[in-house]
Amino acid sequence: MCMAKLYETKEGDKPILDHIARLTITDRQVEVETLFGEKKVFRGKVRQIDFLKSQIQLEKD
Repeated sequence: MCMAKLYETKEGDKPILDHIARLTITDRQVEVETLFGEKKVFRGKVRQIDFLKSQIQLEKD
């Protein structure tokens, strides 16, 4: 099973977080939780999800 990776749209090819198991979108925030239980909250919005590449693009405010 391949877990998703989170990328910033301005950063390029380097993921800012790996092994994402859960993603919750709230008002102007994206909350993610990794397979290992690590939780982070990012301000911004999801720009794109590529299921084939297991990539999530985040556009920060």
